[in-house]
Amino acid sequence: MGRYKKQDYDHTDESEVFKHKSLMASRNRKRMSNILFMVLCIIAALIVLACLISYFFNYM
Repeated sequence: MGRYKKQDYDHTDESEVFKHKSLMASRNRKRMSNILFMVLCIIAALIVLACLISYFFNYM
C-alpha cells in the first residue's frame, strides 16, 4: 500500500476504473462550467456598471 495513493485499484476491474474516472471527469466539467459562468456574469456586471458610470458622469 502506497502512502500517498489516492485510490487502490487492486480489487477493481477495468470497467469500474473507467466508470470512476469518467464520473470524476464529468464532475470536473460541471464544476468548471459553474465557475466559468460565475466569472462571466461578474465581468458582464462590471461592464454594465462601467457603462452606467461613464454615461452618468459624462452628463453631469
